[in-house]
Amino acid sequence: MNKVVFLLFIFFCQSGFSQSGQISKEEFLNEIFNQVADSNFSKFYLIHEASPCSFKRYDYGEWVKYGLKENITIDILNELAKKSYLDTSTNNWNQDGLTKAICIERKQASAILDSANDMERKEAVAKGKKKKIIREELNEWNKKPPEEKLVFYFSKPEFTDDLQYAVINVVYRCDDKACGMGATYLFSRTDHDWKVAGKMISWGN
Repeated sequence: MNKVVFLLFIFFCQSGFSQSGQISKEEFLNEIFNQVADSNFSKFYLIHEASPCSFKRYDYGEWVKYGLKENITIDILNELAKKSYLDTSTNNWNQDGLTKAICIERKQASAILDSANDMERKEAVAKGKKKKIIREELNEWNKKPPEEKLVFYFSKPEFTDDLQYAVINVVYRCDDKACGMGATYLFSRTDHDWKVAGKMISWGN
């Protein structure tokens, strides 16, 4: 009997669910990050704000044709869409609950993504010298590892009542202009972790 209780305890600890039978957004992000970004990243910059997921309306035909990687019924998608519609609050990611993420504010993100170190807007610098400095700043910026030149934004995830499916918006920016991508991901729960069940790119450059 004691052995059975111990095994059940191990199962729930490994499954990533809290004692309340729920999973926090931080636990979920820790589990799925390597599936939506480079798994070699030892860290990543994350916008501190977690806004509601945009999966309020969707085209089921488009998802079936282009987005779904497994058979997900329209009832499941409707449940996730309803959860996204009803959850209108914005809150913040809890830094203490995240393993790889470094939470930053939007002003910090702008500085990270500015390859020219804001030199283009510094009018006090002579034009000829400014071009040289911008070129040097760009060369230094290009030497940085990718994880130091990207900023990620994740919406709050939404889960089905049985915690077997989830939806989340993922955006990354790779400069202060147009470089980046935005997508909506669907995840399904396996015995041990989460796997990508669908992906729909909303924009990308």
